[in-house]
Amino acid sequence: MKLALERTALVLAAALALSACGSNGGQSDIVADTSRPSEVPAEMVTEAEAEGEVVVYTNSPDEVWDALIPKFQEAYPGITISPVSLNGPELVQRLRSEQSSGAATADLIIDSSPSTLFDLADAIEERESTFAADLPDYANPRPGVYAISADPSIITYNKAAVGDNAPESLADVAALAADNQGKLATYDIDSENGYAQMWTLAQEREDAWALYDELAPSTRYELNGGSMTQKLAQGEYIAGYFQSGLVRGLLGPSGLDSIVGWSYEADGTTVVPRYAAVVKGAAHPNAAALLQDYLLSAPGQTVACSSGLTAVRDDVADACGDFALKTVSDEVGEDNIVMVPLDESMRDDKPDFSARLAEARGR
Repeated sequence: MKLALERTALVLAAALALSACGSNGGQSDIVADTSRPSEVPAEMVTEAEAEGEVVVYTNSPDEVWDALIPKFQEAYPGITISPVSLNGPELVQRLRSEQSSGAATADLIIDSSPSTLFDLADAIEERESTFAADLPDYANPRPGVYAISADPSIITYNKAAVGDNAPESLADVAALAADNQGKLATYDIDSENGYAQMWTLAQEREDAWALYDELAPSTRYELNGGSMTQKLAQGEYIAGYFQSGLVRGLLGPSGLDSIVGWSYEADGTTVVPRYAAVVKGAAHPNAAALLQDYLLSAPGQTVACSSGLTAVRDDVADACGDFALKTVSDEVGEDNIVMVPLDESMRDDKPDFSARLAEARGR
């Protein structure tokens, strides 16, 4: 049993190695619509097919693209997607270096890290998507920048350890803290995924720091979502908070759903958008614009949610089920959805926030 658990935990850890960024989620029960969106201008499609390729710099791991690319190519068989997996700082550095030297670079960036969008603000083509009017307000925070998904945070827990007291809110997790020193887990503040969620909740909830003060002394902070989930399954942790919502779809396929449970954070479900933006001077501008538009279309959103991402469009909720943000909002209540904004004050506030969290941790 121990070897089997370790094996399945390692499988899950590998799938979540970049869980702040995404994974395929094992969404075999979602039927994706692989048709061409009729609203996309025919001229754009013709020119994109002539270009034949779109190079994407992204912090989404290979599992997303393995699921998404074949479905996109059912609609557009003449266009090749070439994803290059890079984390935020690497993505920015590489794109800037290539632009300055005149080398070939990305046509499209897809990233969930706010800092990437801050650092590349002057490198983004300010185009209006064909589907701009069909999106919620948060999905277009800046000209040319569009959220193709919005992934909710969740609480994860070891079912045997919590018994009948499965946590359903951050307050419930805090109630476990006193008797479980060092057995709670969340993202380290040096992980932008973790910091962005903690900072956002503190802006929106007056009681956020009171919760952090209770949680911090019993929490161990990690950079890797897969590591946290593995340790949770093995009993090293009893609960994790601000965890990636992509875990929802991974537990069943990995065989860990009998050991690890999850719930939304009923008193404040933070949501991390994943943005797509066309790069100025792209070598394949029409193919980049087409892929951006496709992922914002109704058919493309079903492809995204079937790949483990959480759809932003309300009109695909029936098709995407739990992997549509509207479904999540209906479950936890709209007032309990806390959207991570594209707000540069997040970066400005980090030194003071870090010092305050260190104080809460007793360091």
